[in-house]
Amino acid sequence: MNDVGVCHCRMCRRWGGGPWMALQAPGSLVSGDTLVVYRSSGFAERAFCGRCGAHIFHRPQDGPEQAISAGLFNITSLQVKREIFYDAKPPYYRFETASEKRSTASMAREWLPRILHRRIVRWLTKAPAPRH
Repeated sequence: MNDVGVCHCRMCRRWGGGPWMALQAPGSLVSGDTLVVYRSSGFAERAFCGRCGAHIFHRPQDGPEQAISAGLFNITSLQVKREIFYDAKPPYYRFETASEKRSTASMAREWLPRILHRRIVRWLTKAPAPRH
């Protein structure tokens, strides 16, 4: 769990003023009295601390995937391994580390079939979206 993913999408940059850095923690449970969860898009939700404003996680509404802000952990061995929506990255910053770079199109090819499949299954079974 020391591989940091960086998201350069516009929404993440608007959320925190720069790229969002996170650790993948699929299926993990995040809870707390000050946790505020909101639907940030048609398929995902984000959470932050209602007391201090720290960004906590991003996750799809239909699925076990979950990314938790890397800055919440005191781990010195973290390394940037993957940058997503790299084609949306503005020119005013860059990372010196070598990392896998994924474009918007490659992310769409990976996620659209997954999201559509989950929505169809939910619609066919009339099951509500999973709650974490």
